[in-house]
Amino acid sequence: MPDLAAGGTWTRVRLRWRRDPLTGASARILTGVKLQPASRPDLRELTAKPAFCPFDIEHLETATFPFPPELAAEGRIRLGKAVVVPNILAYATHSAVGIYDPGRHFLDLDDLTPSLVGDALAAMVRHAQAVRRLDPAARWSSINGNYLPPAGASLVHPHLQSAHDAYGLTGQRLLAERSGAWQGGRGSYWAALVDQEAGGPRWVGQTGRVAWLTPFAPSGFHEVWGVVSGAADVTELTEQDCQALGQGLSQVLAAYRAWNLTSFNFGVIGGGPQAHEHGHQVVLKVLSRSNPEPVYRSDATYFERIYGEALIDLSPEEVADGVRTRF
Repeated sequence: MPDLAAGGTWTRVRLRWRRDPLTGASARILTGVKLQPASRPDLRELTAKPAFCPFDIEHLETATFPFPPELAAEGRIRLGKAVVVPNILAYATHSAVGIYDPGRHFLDLDDLTPSLVGDALAAMVRHAQAVRRLDPAARWSSINGNYLPPAGASLVHPHLQSAHDAYGLTGQRLLAERSGAWQGGRGSYWAALVDQEAGGPRWVGQTGRVAWLTPFAPSGFHEVWGVVSGAADVTELTEQDCQALGQGLSQVLAAYRAWNLTSFNFGVIGGGPQAHEHGHQVVLKVLSRSNPEPVYRSDATYFERIYGEALIDLSPEEVADGVRTRF
């Protein structure tokens, strides 16, 4: 490459190419280039409380709807400060939205405390368990989050979303299928991964049953994984697991805050109908996104960045209808 500091002299530099041992997905890690910002943007304009936000406490009861009584007798699922309500967009056969704290319009990364995150995850798990009882065919479950517009969030008020159906997401199915095929289905890939990485250069730490590490071949910036021992599906997460996930995720976000980052996606990924046969373990993946400078909303959400699945608003047939008239 031309070395700008040396007047364009051609110089050999190192590029690391890595292949994920489970999925085969590859990553390229640059040498010397650090893209994290030197300072944080001023978020006051973006995060100022608007006249109306459906997740704010004064509007929540009128702007959101209760679940049907056969799903949740209490209508809205509450735990601590967290509230879970139906999603008004059909991302999946069953989908919910979890609000960490309706009383606060914006929560910065260091405001997403272990208890706040843990309670929100546990409330979403309660919804997942209720869905599974009502619709046993909805065996693919995940809990996900887009935080701020660069991560694809349409609302600034921090929230989570879930997906439960019979189809799963592209990356979710890939993890489950490859986990089942690993070494001919003998043992758990995830348990072996944790055993191998423990104490090594990619090891982060442990909270409860959750082992935290960084992936060998990341799919995004600052990516960290939390692998839950003993839970193959989202519906098997205990409240203790949710608190352990909340503690670990909060600590990851504290590191993001120290690096002047502001936006992120995460996904808590269940293993589908054959989760136990495949030796799957629930894994949380979190990665950072660009800072909102200038303020914008990305067209890539956790669907694209974590699961490799397109989320689009027009069918190919509708696009063809619109373009056809131009030909």
